[in-house]
Amino acid sequence: MRSSLRFQRVAPIGLAFITIPLMLATMRFGLIPLDQGVAHPARPTDSIAAPQATTLASPPLSLANGEKVAFLGNSLAERFNLDGHFETWLHLRFPQSELRVRNFAWPADEVGQRQRPNDYTKIDDPVAVFRADTYLCFFGFNESFAGDDPEALANFESTYDRFLDDFAAQYPRADHQGPPRFVLVSPVAFEVSGDPYLPSGVEENRRLAAYTQAIQRVAARRGLLFVDLFTPTQERFQHGQGLRYTVNGCHLNTEGNRLVSRLLDQALFGSPHPRADLAGTALFERLRAEVIDRAWYHQQDYRMLNGWYVYGGRRTWDTETFPREYVKIRNMVAVRDRRIFDLVQGRPISPIPDDSRTGELYVPPTRFGDPRQKYSEAEELRYLTPLEFKAVTAVAEGLELKLFADETRFPELANPVQLNFDAKGRLWVACMPTYPQWKPGDPKPSDRLLIFEDDDKDGVADRVKVFYDKLHCPTGFEFWNGGVLVVDQPRVLFLKDNDGDDRADQVEFLMDGWATDDTHHTCGAWEWSHGGLLHMLEGIATSTTLETPRGPHRSFGSGGAYVFDPRTWVIRQFTLPGQYNSWCYVFDQWGQGIVGDGTTANHHWDAPLSTAWTNNRKGLDTIFNNEGMRPALGNEILVSRHLPDDLQGQITYACVINMNGMPRFTLEDDGAGFRGQRLKKADGSPDDLIRSTDKHFRPGDPQIGPDGAVWFVDWANALIGHMQYSQRDPNRDKQRGRIYRLVAKDRPLIEPTTQDGKTIPELLEQLRAPEWRTRYRARRALRDFAADAVANAVDSWVRTLNPDDPEFDRLRCEALWALQSYHRVNFDLLEQVATSAKLGQARAAAIRILADERTYLDPERSFAVLARAVHDEHPRVRLEAVRALSFLPESRAVEAILEAAAQPLDKWLSYTIEHALSANEPVWRTAYYNGTLAADNPQGLAALNEVMAAHKAGLEASRHLRLLLSSANALEVTPEVRDKAYNALATLEGGNPTKGREIFVRNCTACHKVGNGEGQEYGPNLAKVAERLSRQKLVESIIDPNAEVADDYLTTTVEVEDGRVVSGLRVPSSDQEVIIFDGKDKVVIPKTEVVEILQVKQSSMPEGLAGAMSPTEFLDLIEYLSRLK
Repeated sequence: MRSSLRFQRVAPIGLAFITIPLMLATMRFGLIPLDQGVAHPARPTDSIAAPQATTLASPPLSLANGEKVAFLGNSLAERFNLDGHFETWLHLRFPQSELRVRNFAWPADEVGQRQRPNDYTKIDDPVAVFRADTYLCFFGFNESFAGDDPEALANFESTYDRFLDDFAAQYPRADHQGPPRFVLVSPVAFEVSGDPYLPSGVEENRRLAAYTQAIQRVAARRGLLFVDLFTPTQERFQHGQGLRYTVNGCHLNTEGNRLVSRLLDQALFGSPHPRADLAGTALFERLRAEVIDRAWYHQQDYRMLNGWYVYGGRRTWDTETFPREYVKIRNMVAVRDRRIFDLVQGRPISPIPDDSRTGELYVPPTRFGDPRQKYSEAEELRYLTPLEFKAVTAVAEGLELKLFADETRFPELANPVQLNFDAKGRLWVACMPTYPQWKPGDPKPSDRLLIFEDDDKDGVADRVKVFYDKLHCPTGFEFWNGGVLVVDQPRVLFLKDNDGDDRADQVEFLMDGWATDDTHHTCGAWEWSHGGLLHMLEGIATSTTLETPRGPHRSFGSGGAYVFDPRTWVIRQFTLPGQYNSWCYVFDQWGQGIVGDGTTANHHWDAPLSTAWTNNRKGLDTIFNNEGMRPALGNEILVSRHLPDDLQGQITYACVINMNGMPRFTLEDDGAGFRGQRLKKADGSPDDLIRSTDKHFRPGDPQIGPDGAVWFVDWANALIGHMQYSQRDPNRDKQRGRIYRLVAKDRPLIEPTTQDGKTIPELLEQLRAPEWRTRYRARRALRDFAADAVANAVDSWVRTLNPDDPEFDRLRCEALWALQSYHRVNFDLLEQVATSAKLGQARAAAIRILADERTYLDPERSFAVLARAVHDEHPRVRLEAVRALSFLPESRAVEAILEAAAQPLDKWLSYTIEHALSANEPVWRTAYYNGTLAADNPQGLAALNEVMAAHKAGLEASRHLRLLLSSANALEVTPEVRDKAYNALATLEGGNPTKGREIFVRNCTACHKVGNGEGQEYGPNLAKVAERLSRQKLVESIIDPNAEVADDYLTTTVEVEDGRVVSGLRVPSSDQEVIIFDGKDKVVIPKTEVVEILQVKQSSMPEGLAGAMSPTEFLDLIEYLSRLK
């Protein structure tokens, strides 16, 4: 049985600038008590008088002076950080006790599943550092989705028992005072809001009632205090009058937290609060503000952003930086503890906390100018003015570059990362000067959403408004429901201006648990589908733990695309093999998505990749060869009457390192899918949309604006990326940012089509606009109206459409997309388009709508449409039908997929069929072995045979790969267990070397080549690699490239007497010289001129490679590499 604990305990860190007694005190007690803001060592006599009893079966709960109290569990407890009500009441009840309270709750936590980022406790374990005396445990909500049958409840109880035993053993009280005590708290009820898009609450509350009783039984057996929050909240939450206490039925809003805090306080202590009269007073609110402030600083400790660089495998340049930051944060938290104690005891406190004695930070030397970064750096650290920049920048023929705004006129425009246009046609920009993360001692993050006004319509900004400026690394935002959804790592917020002053006065913490292991791998690059589903991208260096009304959604190291329905809170995810940090998403006019990777700039068509989930997802061909122009930060399809004719329909993306500009590519049909190629001039050189020799030009998020021009941001930074520099490199610029427009020289701008104040019929007419982005904004605006009003208007509008109109098929799709966003699709209309539209693109679009809406449509009619579509003459329709059938775990759906396999195939269809079958293998496995499946369909049987061969080879590999790649089993994966898993993978058979070579070309040739074959030699040439490495070592090197790196594979830096620094791979040298291969040439350095030679103990190979391919592909790759002798 797996352990319920997921953290290893590591001794807390100490730093050079702290005295030895103070360091020892920190290690012993975890926190440094402060007196008037001055740190001093904790003395043994300062330790608290701990309660004698470790169990308590009934209230009142007693808390000793100085007791340390902590919260564990799911978002019910974690959201206490947001409002501070419960802890405020706690301090008011015990004003002289000086209770130290910490919240260690985490979204989606369960007693048997507490997922954390990789290496979470590498520096130390925040729970072990604090060592609470009493834990309030909030579990049961996420577990309830396992069902309330007797077996599920018995498993929950036994797992809870094991969790309590293991936790007590792992986290004893400080100073060896014995095990901590636990208070078990039930979930709250599910709010019955009457919202037709949310769960009704009936089934949810039945399950939650059962889990409440189960928790009570655990508490009774162990003699622990139990608090029932379910019963009293169910009485309040049954009103059916909208969301009054929660944001989605299950997560408390401010009013819900206010209610639950009072209920919890009285249940714990057995009496009404003696200072209940203080509710809402100035003192109460001041104290609550202090509690919220302290909670925020503590969160930067136990949920610090950028874990991959703080404590994980990419902390190469920050081994000294973050240990000190942890100590400073904990001292800052202690300062705020003291402020709370003083305030509640009636002593005056300063207007702001005094952090002057909380410790000094380490400032690393800059790595700007290091030759290892020369491919992305300028010769000198000097920023060009916009005018100077234009002089060194070339644009496509017929275009010119114009500045809209920059930091000299608008200092707020610092580090812009994403742009968008609202219903008034105004530019909004997300800026994150806090990037890559907040630094202790700095003011709280002030990353922001800006609104620019061009009052005189001359294409130059006149005013800027700060809509909201309390964000932390906002990597994505989109407009929704009259407001805006935006990332505030690790959360998503909903912001709304209710009084018309262009400032957010409604701030709602909507969703928590997005991965922050890497702040530029996190949820970002948002894009609405035509049908109103928000597509959000995530890199693979991630540990995401979301709680929703539909159940927890966890992802570890998978990344890819999340598809979120903000009405229903349904969220699904599909992976993107061959992409490591996706940052580009755009849809064509038929709703087909093109998704691009930031790291490699590989672009893929999303339909084959977005079938039902399968663990055996393989890589897919890209739609064009980007010729190494990477990384990418946003893409766009160029459709605008303002732009030159030869640009129409091309796709571009922003490139920030290997070129500073935007390459452009054709985009055309390729059988079922798409293909493209880079635009070239007559002499064969690239014909890019924009290209600059300014290495500090970092363009991002290109988008066709309401005027028809191409708008984009410029990050304008000398340093780019995370792993190339320290997170605290002093040359990370926090001030600059520009907004540019590419406009046609000899064509008029478009009169902007805006949506503000427009009626539904007017917005429907905007769907006729030639510009795809105008249609995008019209669809977005339609979603803000009431469902019945939109449905009635669409019904009337469809009747006016002319069958002879060339746009007839597309406009009927637009009607379906408008209805889809409310889950009110007219099936008669959908069936007409899916079966009789003239254009195959329209029929394919209708089938995709059917797939998305399958749970809201008649299943029999839906299947009949799909069964017909697998025989459609257009391959894209057949592919969309197979994709839709993958979501139907029924034998008849499998038969229909096999019928598609009997039709003409291309690589896109073959891929989709294979993965649709793989996703539903349990449905057809028995019939396959019995010989009753596809007996009269040899093509279908061949497809099944291929899937089965891959399944048999990959099934065993999958078990070992999950163990080695997942942090969920971190404690159990001892060196012996790892070696056994490595050996098992090395001895598995079934890999296909021919397919392995294809995988190598797709994933590895950016850095490696075999002999004189295709690829680059930024990494070792892999010719005869099987003679150098055993099969097991090959397995290890792919799964954990940093575990054992041969000297020849390490990056070597040589400092030369003349001041040069030469960096690259060290190759065999003589006694008299050192030879470095720098990626292009061999540099020979006489040893007499060498000042210092350093090696970086980190492989340049991406750590997530094994997780970015299917288990079958992993075996194929190993089989290919193991034959290179």
